Amino acid sequence: MTATTNVLVALKNILDRNSCRLTPLFRSNGSANTAGDSLEYFIKDMFCTGGILHSIEEDKNKIYDKYLSWKGNSTNFPDFIVRGGVGVEPKKMNGKGNASLSLNSSFPKAYIYPDTQNIPPQNLIDEETLWNKKNIVYAVGNLDKESDKLIRLWFAYGNTFIADERIYNGLKSKIKETIENLTSSEFVPSKEFGRIKRVDPLGNTNLRLRGMWELAHPEAIFQQFLTLTDIPDGATKVNLIIPEDDFLQLDDKPDLSQYINDGKLIVHKELIPNPNNNLENISVYLYETYTD
Repeated sequence: MTATTNVLVALKNILDRNSCRLTPLFRSNGSANTAGDSLEYFIKDMFCTGGILHSIEEDKNKIYDKYLSWKGNSTNFPDFIVRGGVGVEPKKMNGKGNASLSLNSSFPKAYIYPDTQNIPPQNLIDEETLWNKKNIVYAVGNLDKESDKLIRLWFAYGNTFIADERIYNGLKSKIKETIENLTSSEFVPSKEFGRIKRVDPLGNTNLRLRGMWELAHPEAIFQQFLTLTDIPDGATKVNLIIPEDDFLQLDDKPDLSQYINDGKLIVHKELIPNPNNNLENISVYLYETYTD
């Protein structure tokens, strides 16, 4: 199935808009959204052409329904899924720093599968065909809270800097085995990580174990490959990194030549370390641009 939209469409919509200022979104009861919601809706608007024209949540959802098979909620991963395409997970950061992204109890994901933990139930994902694997794109936005404008924005395919699930699940298994060998108490797996039951002699106390995963900021990981440094003061840096193999599979590649010819957009191929084998490289396309 052909994807209804993709990350290049989102990039073009950002360049055409020429702004990464987050705007309020209002619900039917008149309440406004939070800053974190603003980033999520901004990213959805860029993937879903026309969404930015509306400020009422109900009106936006009518646009999103054309493009998205999952519009998201507060408990499942990712934040939204493109029909026939990628899953997208926005992550808001405050200020200019390259601090690690807090993922809480969910380890980072290069892909999602139908049985991946925390993805929405399959009957709630509006896909026309069965799917076995989807790419994940992390949309990392550093926000200037005083102006409600992004300082920088990254679209990073998860498979450019995140290992396979087996790496993280393997570590979890080793931790579980270690804990079981340290205590005679009962270890019970849970969605968080696990629970040790009956810690005390009378069995009145349980210990909850929760993983707190962090992921390095794409800016820190890919800094050495960036070449666009001369941008106007106050502009928003925008970067996109996508493996060449995934780029070639995109059906819709919008024309970005206007911005390339104007010198506002630089596109170059790079070899970066394979997240699953640091002795190998993978070929990627790196897009560098900015908005006012």
